[in-house]
Amino acid sequence: MSKSFEENTKDFYDELNGECDPKRLLYIAEQGIFLKEPLFKYDKIKDHEYVVDISVISDQFFLINNNKQYNRLKYFFKEDRYIYDKYRHLTPSCNDYFSLVIINKYFIEKLLYEKDENFLNEVISTRENYLLEDFIKINENNIEDILRKILIESGKDINVLNYCLDKVKRYNSKIKSIEGYRVPMHYCFETLKYYSDELCIKNHLYLKCEDKYAEEFINVCFTDEFIRNFYHFNIEFHEKFSKKYNIDFKEIGEKFEVIDINKINTNENYTNENYTNENYTNENETNENYTNENETNENETNENETNENETNENETNENEYINDIQGQLIKIIYPQYKGKLSYIESYELNPGDINFDFINKYLRNYKKIDRILKDPNYILNIDIVINNYTDCLIIKLCYLASLIHNKYSKFIIQVLIFYDEYWHSISYRDDKIVFGNYSGGRYKYKFYIRKIFKILMNTPHKLFNSYFYC
Repeated sequence: MSKSFEENTKDFYDELNGECDPKRLLYIAEQGIFLKEPLFKYDKIKDHEYVVDISVISDQFFLINNNKQYNRLKYFFKEDRYIYDKYRHLTPSCNDYFSLVIINKYFIEKLLYEKDENFLNEVISTRENYLLEDFIKINENNIEDILRKILIESGKDINVLNYCLDKVKRYNSKIKSIEGYRVPMHYCFETLKYYSDELCIKNHLYLKCEDKYAEEFINVCFTDEFIRNFYHFNIEFHEKFSKKYNIDFKEIGEKFEVIDINKINTNENYTNENYTNENYTNENETNENYTNENETNENETNENETNENETNENETNENEYINDIQGQLIKIIYPQYKGKLSYIESYELNPGDINFDFINKYLRNYKKIDRILKDPNYILNIDIVINNYTDCLIIKLCYLASLIHNKYSKFIIQVLIFYDEYWHSISYRDDKIVFGNYSGGRYKYKFYIRKIFKILMNTPHKLFNSYFYC
């Protein structure tokens, strides 16, 4: 008989803190474990290539510290379908491994020399992640929404869980729901029990069933939204959690009862006429309600509370290893870029007219274009005021053409063009900057983009022109 996830987890940590045989650790992980934090804290294993395997299998963050680990990640990328088929019974998101990589200096240095454009694209386009303190400071008045976002993105690391718990206590606030759950579902049941009441508000509904362990699990881990809709979601719960927590959600879905705790407290003669799978109405057949409730914030913290709860530098440093957003990645890999051409969100609302003063002065003169092409820093040092996205884009495209011409790292170019690709269908392909001009773009002023590309493709400098395609 196979062991449970919790039994495997105990075996795993016994081995990790003992002999720490990588092959043995991988074998245990392949049976299913709860990996509560990244393995880079464990000196005996942190540099082994199996860190990638164990972390992906267990849906946990990891660092790339050496070439073997980097190549192991590339192997996962090349064998994506095989990896998914092998491990999806343990982790349905096992092909989302790029989102688990913690950006560090070594990983960036490897990417700078990477030639595989598909691999680079996948790394760069992976979901955005945030430094915790930066994210907190975006809007402290919406602390619940911010903490919920952090827990959804990074709650699989128990250090992040503790960080958010500290914030909940400091701001005297609790979270309504974490995508329908009361705690990130990455831990053994004892851990889930401890954090659920500490992080989230208490439920008003209570699900009763014959399996008392399952009953406790559901009421500890699920919010009112999921309990109310249990009849419709029990198959999904079974697929996600039956193996991890040894619960038959399908069987529970055939016979259960949902009661309202508030009604019990106010009426001693309360009868079980509430929600059951037999008399359940289709009033809540979708999870639309819980989505809307999650996205609202009823408990804003006032400014005085915010000022009293500033975080010290040590706390920031402890949490710095969580992944960076692309904007901060730019600052790390290419600092001189961040000033003049950094992405400004307001540009989306202010495309602006094309600056023909710049075009006439620099893009109608062969010698100046040649200098732009041969020296990337030249255009960054031109004394020109940038007031809108159109101004920014013209200079930025010239700069990128110079990087391509001077054979700069493909990774640098891919990162720098990230926002433009997302918003405007401008991409880097086959050593050209390409404007896709298709209907799926998010920018409504396409004629500005197309006109700029036509200008850049028709300068007196044919080699410069060849780096653009529309």
